[in-house]
Amino acid sequence: MERDNLNRDVEGGKRGNTRSGVRLGGDAVPLVTSSPSDERPRAGGGGVHGDSVLTFPRPEERLIDVTLPWEGGEGRRILGVIPNEAPCTAPRRQVAAPFLLALDASCCVLTNMATRVLPPLLLMGSVLVLLLLGSVLGDMGQGKKKGKGFTRPTEVEEEHLNLRPIIGILSQELSRSMDNALQPHNYSSYIAASYVKFYESAGARVVPVMINQEDDYYRNIASSVNGMVFPGGSASITNSSGYGRAGELLYHLLQEQDPPVPLLTTCLGFEMMMYLGANNTYPLTKCKASSRADPLYLLPGWESSRLLGGAPSDVLETFIMTNSTSNFHKYCVLPETFEELGLDQEYSLLSTSIDDEGIEYVSTVEHKTLPYYGVQWHPEKNPFEWRFSSIPHSRQAIRAAQYIANFFVEEARHNNQTFATPEEEKEALIYNYCPIYTADLYSSSSFQQCYFFT
Repeated sequence: MERDNLNRDVEGGKRGNTRSGVRLGGDAVPLVTSSPSDERPRAGGGGVHGDSVLTFPRPEERLIDVTLPWEGGEGRRILGVIPNEAPCTAPRRQVAAPFLLALDASCCVLTNMATRVLPPLLLMGSVLVLLLLGSVLGDMGQGKKKGKGFTRPTEVEEEHLNLRPIIGILSQELSRSMDNALQPHNYSSYIAASYVKFYESAGARVVPVMINQEDDYYRNIASSVNGMVFPGGSASITNSSGYGRAGELLYHLLQEQDPPVPLLTTCLGFEMMMYLGANNTYPLTKCKASSRADPLYLLPGWESSRLLGGAPSDVLETFIMTNSTSNFHKYCVLPETFEELGLDQEYSLLSTSIDDEGIEYVSTVEHKTLPYYGVQWHPEKNPFEWRFSSIPHSRQAIRAAQYIANFFVEEARHNNQTFATPEEEKEALIYNYCPIYTADLYSSSSFQQCYFFT
């Protein structure tokens, strides 16, 4: 997240509300160090996360992702680490946190047999039996994907889906450096083009949402789009800015729709969502996580979340085992602040990350009853921003980032709102505007292109 100065809220007298970060104890500062040769954390780079032991597979080990039969007829997703060639009695370790249970003996036996002992014919028979067992267990369930307080069918006939989803992206005031570099100009707001490309790449169209408009404008937007994005940037998260005022109004309007409109927030947008979720109580602490890539440390409950619970194994492996999330922020929400402000009553904490000085902060959340999702990191930068070398561009990092866009646009497809007329829709779409190349506009620019609005 681009920041030229201290957040104006802090400068405006809220410095007393800013909590000092707490370093992790023991030998866990930092938990993961970057390897200069690739994006994988250095072997054995583990540390302490509260009472949780965080470890990563070493070269001689492998990550196992299985779903075991569980009470109630549904499978329990388990991530674990086992030695490549060791027998089942060899020690096994957990990855990410202790709630990710080590695989039981039967799973270990099946894994080792399948990879080292069983002949191909017997392996095919075992796979068939497991598939049949999975089908039976699936029939015993409710036929729905379950999240915390939010349900929707896992499969919906295509004719009932919205195959022309529209995502609104909230614009914001120009940063100070951007404003100075563009002088003279009459622009009042902008959107980084990477956000537009990100959701278009997942099959959505985009509507820019302007700031400093009448309330009726935002009511119409909330009842017309199929999803909303609060992007990163450098504006104030309070109603002292047009971004903050529009964000507060939309945060409430989106949940009043039937069904509620999905919301995805990134970096500054995530911070604003936490501020609004805490009843306009300032939740941020200064930290150092600018221009760095990090893994995610998954927390208890991730496997039943909507955002990460259905992620493919390779995407999860990328998120937790490589420095795959791009971070550009100087303020964080600490886990203890998350609890102190009661945010844990409405939001599930799915992951944390670590800053330059080993301070742990909240990195991924989702609302327990609304289709609201927040990431402190920048998935849109992996495929579409090139200004900083810290941004991960590996094939795996691109695929993991794309999963976030695909997930959110799929959420939007379950919303069938439309603009009042085709003419109104055409007038609102981003296609009416042209992006401007901004990578070399000023030294601290982190955007390749931006859309500017008067």
